[in-house]
Amino acid sequence: MIKEIITNIKVLRSLKSNVWLKTSQLEELQERKLKMLLNHAYHNVPYYGHLFDSIKLKPEDIRDCKDISKIPITTKAQIQKAKDEMIARNINIWVEHKTSGSTGMSLTLCSSMEDAIYSRGMYERARTENGFRILRDKLAYMGSPFNNPKTKKLWEHFGIRRKDGINVFEPLDKQIERLKKVRPDALWGYASAIRLLAKIIKEKEIEGVSPRLIFTCSELLDPESRSLINSAFKVNLIDSYAAWEGGCMAWECSEHAGYHINMDQVLMEFIDENGESVKKGERGKVVITNLHSYAMPIIRYELGDYAIPTYEECRCGRGGYLLKGVEGRCDDFIRLSGDRFVAPPVFHTSMKSIPGVSEFQIVQEKRDEIVAYVVKLDELSDVKVIEEIENAFRRILGNNVSINTRFVERIEREKSGKLRSVISRI
Repeated sequence: MIKEIITNIKVLRSLKSNVWLKTSQLEELQERKLKMLLNHAYHNVPYYGHLFDSIKLKPEDIRDCKDISKIPITTKAQIQKAKDEMIARNINIWVEHKTSGSTGMSLTLCSSMEDAIYSRGMYERARTENGFRILRDKLAYMGSPFNNPKTKKLWEHFGIRRKDGINVFEPLDKQIERLKKVRPDALWGYASAIRLLAKIIKEKEIEGVSPRLIFTCSELLDPESRSLINSAFKVNLIDSYAAWEGGCMAWECSEHAGYHINMDQVLMEFIDENGESVKKGERGKVVITNLHSYAMPIIRYELGDYAIPTYEECRCGRGGYLLKGVEGRCDDFIRLSGDRFVAPPVFHTSMKSIPGVSEFQIVQEKRDEIVAYVVKLDELSDVKVIEEIENAFRRILGNNVSINTRFVERIEREKSGKLRSVISRI
């Protein structure tokens, strides 16, 4: 416990100072950390030792971050197949976590104490840079009961890092009762879950639920949801881009000019279908290297997301490059004939503009067939809603795709608590 507390203090001090480094300084730090990780992985992790040897590559051949493209990309399927060969021989495992498996394939990730503390510290830095006070404020996490905190750490008894959990699988009235009881200073969780709360709070003019700060993560945040949450809670919502494999990788500041990439935690690449880096403002597949993943190194890992880099800095004065935004998981893009792709935000905008639609989920089972599952408001007829959806989707997809609308009582969440609004199964 004492070692954990000391490590926590050191890490937080380091992270707080790093955020105001110049971009050139962050690039130098990133390069040093990358070289250390690669040297460690080559000598201590069987998978990477074999991988490097198979292409006659040594860690010293990676002279800077651009050279990382010499290393083959690792996929989720390869990590699953490698299993224990991904684990470092010289590191003690402190914690294991199983990813949500939203793509149908989950991973068991292992961390050392230092890895886990750095990962948590990145989330805390994103929050504290946006007004959260670790020594005073209480954080409520909205998500799966499996991820919600169950026991208090020693420091929580002294008012430090206080946290609580809200189960998103419970009925909305129970969630609101819980929030009134917990009275958090900050709310952290899935945008879809907080949006549902915001909607009912605004419609019923419910009082007594007033966190000072709201942070969203792990899901696409569409403009309509952001506006609704800000209006209902009277806050300036802050979004972040995170994944278990990379931790909190990027986050907004109050300028909302983009997402600050945590360059001291992760090396992010954005590549096209040929593996080449995309240009500023272009959509690219996200490939990450987690610079603090020593127990189970994550090096050139294809995350399964599409995002848009800017290669620009924020006017707030913090160093590092900005991410314009995340467009969704690769399997959240609707695939059409002629190698055309339609990004999830296109459907978000269209569906939110249709009267009578409360919640929705778009599922593609075949290239020429789309099913829209819809939770409908009572004021419009089924026929009218179906007609509106058909017209909207024809403008997006053309006339060669079959569109079926099915009305449901609710949209089912995944085991993790996430709500995927667009899913392609082809």
